Amino acid sequence: MSRLDPETAAMLRDAVARHAERHGDGPAIRAARDSTTGPQAADATTMAEQGWLALALPEAAGGMGLGLSAAALVAEGLAGCFTADPFPALFLAGRCLALAGGDTALCEGLAGGTLPLALAWQEGAEDFAHPQPRDMRWAGGRLTGTKGWIAGAPGARQMLVTAQDDGQTVLAMIAVDAPGVTLTFDRRADGAPLGRLRLDGTEAVPLAAGPQAAAALRRALDETSVLIGAELMGHIDRMMDLTLEHLKTRRQFGQPIGAFQALQHRAADMFVRQRLARAVLTAGLERLDALPDDPVAFGMQAARLRARLNDTALWVMRESIQLFGAMGITEENDLSLHVKRCLALTGWLGNSTAQRRYFMDLAAPAGQWAEGRI
Repeated sequence: MSRLDPETAAMLRDAVARHAERHGDGPAIRAARDSTTGPQAADATTMAEQGWLALALPEAAGGMGLGLSAAALVAEGLAGCFTADPFPALFLAGRCLALAGGDTALCEGLAGGTLPLALAWQEGAEDFAHPQPRDMRWAGGRLTGTKGWIAGAPGARQMLVTAQDDGQTVLAMIAVDAPGVTLTFDRRADGAPLGRLRLDGTEAVPLAAGPQAAAALRRALDETSVLIGAELMGHIDRMMDLTLEHLKTRRQFGQPIGAFQALQHRAADMFVRQRLARAVLTAGLERLDALPDDPVAFGMQAARLRARLNDTALWVMRESIQLFGAMGITEENDLSLHVKRCLALTGWLGNSTAQRRYFMDLAAPAGQWAEGRI
């Protein structure tokens, strides 16, 4: 996989910023909450035309092979559209497919936007640290069981589904319109739909099994967790911008409220946390791109990064609402769109508690403290 050079990173960042400037439409996002797909930064076809879906896929499979840092730039920039959907869900499915050694034609279809794909892996609310399937079973080329919290399900024509076969993880593909498939939806705080899947003897095509399937799922979840951290960074920056602008323009007692020292101190605290989160994200991405094929070290670094970004996003969110006053959470205020998106993201693929628990699960048994790998 190629390293992302500074010139390419700058070009990618500018392209995403231009897209966000054109499509960061608050009223349109609000209107899309009740739609089938929910709010989106762009559809899969548009993202494929921009080349975003191919960024982290291997070159042999029709991708660019630019790695996690390139995808993180896209996710962060799309926060200017108030949501990065469906990019994170497509990234998760694509990386799992590629890491499992999926067919080249499938990867090319995903990169080209012609194969909308979703990954159905989760069965319980706290499965992130230990995602081994329990309910979904594989037998004789068919799947039976349930999955929940499926991001990207409304636009998917096919799904990757994890199942268990005598204690081994199996990764298989189903058609969403196949017999025995029941798909329903719930809504997150930001209006994005999450799928609930029930399969009853549904015919499936196996893609990988055993350690290969388990390792592909684990790495894809860790990478996507980092991607979510990058999008959170974008929302942090934008909540800061909105709050500072409010402090400059909102007037009380004949002067801007930003002139009051107590509010200046709170804004300064927000700035410090923002810069710390930025430093953690930048250094974390550099280290993750440079890590060897070490799932323990990768998982620990990803968990540290995500926990910090979760905490900072929630803290900045609360402080922004406090400094805005009640108007900050009203439907008409764009701050509320970032707030709702942060509420949705910080609980997906592991909240801060789950990330720290995952970190310690990896660190303590493997003796990472003594080896200095954290």
